[in-house]
Amino acid sequence: MSNILGLQTGHEASAVLFEDGRLVAAVSDERLSRIKNDGGRLSDLAIDEVLRIGGRARADIGSLALLYTFFPEEYFLRETWAKELERRFHRLRHRGDTERSNMLLTNFIERLAARGKKFESHFKREAFLSGEGFGGAQVAFYDHHDSHALPAAYYSGFDACAVITMDGNGDLGINHTSGVFEDGRYRRLYVSDREGSSAGLFYSHVTRLLGFQAMRHEGKVVGLAAMGDPAPLRDAFSRALRLGKNGRTLDSEFVGEPQAEARRHAFMKDSMQGHARENVSAAAQAVLEETGLELVRRFLVETGMRNVALNGGVFANVKLNQRIAELPEVDQVFVFPAMSDTGNAVGAVLLDMARNDAAAFASNRRALEHVYWGPRYTDEEIERELRAGKLEFTRLKDEDLIGRAADAIHAGRVIGWFQGRMEFGPRALGNRSMLARPTESAINDWLNERLDRSEFMPFAPSVLEEHAAELFFGVEKARHTARFMTITFDVRPEWRERIPAVVHVDGTARPQLVNEATNPLYYRLIKAYHERSGIPLVLNTSFNVHEEPIVCAPRDAVRAFIERRIDCLAIGSFWLAHP
Repeated sequence: MSNILGLQTGHEASAVLFEDGRLVAAVSDERLSRIKNDGGRLSDLAIDEVLRIGGRARADIGSLALLYTFFPEEYFLRETWAKELERRFHRLRHRGDTERSNMLLTNFIERLAARGKKFESHFKREAFLSGEGFGGAQVAFYDHHDSHALPAAYYSGFDACAVITMDGNGDLGINHTSGVFEDGRYRRLYVSDREGSSAGLFYSHVTRLLGFQAMRHEGKVVGLAAMGDPAPLRDAFSRALRLGKNGRTLDSEFVGEPQAEARRHAFMKDSMQGHARENVSAAAQAVLEETGLELVRRFLVETGMRNVALNGGVFANVKLNQRIAELPEVDQVFVFPAMSDTGNAVGAVLLDMARNDAAAFASNRRALEHVYWGPRYTDEEIERELRAGKLEFTRLKDEDLIGRAADAIHAGRVIGWFQGRMEFGPRALGNRSMLARPTESAINDWLNERLDRSEFMPFAPSVLEEHAAELFFGVEKARHTARFMTITFDVRPEWRERIPAVVHVDGTARPQLVNEATNPLYYRLIKAYHERSGIPLVLNTSFNVHEEPIVCAPRDAVRAFIERRIDCLAIGSFWLAHP
């Protein structure tokens, strides 16, 4: 079959390339532009990078799988009624208000549908193809939440499963879907689409009201929640998010009112006045968990499904994912690793394959093995960057590099580990990571200070997979998804004092389970540290500093070394260390 390029445009822009039904390259714009959550009119940087990785040019692309939301306005015909809508859209986008501008585009889709018209009929196809250099490619648009749902099911490894998506909002105002995947097909059953019902916007309101940046710092709220008491605000916040009376959709007290979302936001702001941020966070987390758990539980009972696949920005919440896995109705849980809109480019291509090449779609469906789909760099490219920085370095064989790094970690040094192809999605999974020993709780403070971060979650452990059950409770329900650091587990009591740097105040950790087949070099490094320390894991945090994306190219890693964010750097075959 021809190759397919998938594009997510807007603030979480990304591009992915599939060849013969296989995902061969995936990159988000932010890793290349070095601007967090970056994305413009089209993800040009990401497009060009995935094509470079795949050895293709734009004119070679046979099919384009696109998302409705955030698509460049110049490629659409606008009707008279939409003139003011378009002006408002551009004003909001210029101010960086992606949340409200997205709602306006959704409104455009709704108005077309109300007139019996198709979105695609307003698409300037030829202008887009010629303007962007894609020649005669086939073009199709796909639904936002279907693009969340399908990759979760497709890569779960489940023959049949429930599929739940939740985020801020998507096309036609939808913020949640419940569906089933069986016999190789996905079928959506229920949606939440009323203003004021979104779980994602509920959590974003709390994030913003606490002084953090929505769509970026929700993880800080998750961390703070474990330090607070939900009781003082639980009842109030339960008015702002709850399960609908039918037990199948999300709801709130404000649904059905004019400007429901603005009223919900104002209510939450008033309710939290005078309360500690820890208690605000705890109440928000408790209400999210209670609502999400009951929605999932009831759907599993109704459908008889025992496995559940999750996707959408809400499922970046690793504590919620743990609670879902702990439900007695759940046998196995899987969370698609690129759960934000960044991953929707993958979903769009899978939808395109399902529609146009059923054989390729069926033959390539299997449990996800890794997300190392980004660029890799040769030793020659790396060496040029090191010499340009006038740095002293040593070139080593793999075993010597592993030994040097394991010794440094065991001695209490922080190393930058830059190897192989960059990860896709929000987590550093051992190819663009900072590593340290997990035995000192004080490391959370001084390493955050060194990296200019203000985090409330502990750093994560990368664990030899065969030792996971020795350290954590509940691993068997989520062993596959834990390879991608998408869920927390309770740490066994005998280990909590041995590895305090990676254990939160509530006794949980968010591990990455590492096996030799998918990342042999990283596995061997952790094993070497285990041999020296008796501890089968290392502390792993993303190789970046505050408000910057994870490093991508050698120059990004070298800059971190020069700025002394790290003590040592293992980059390709090269070893660098500060005195």
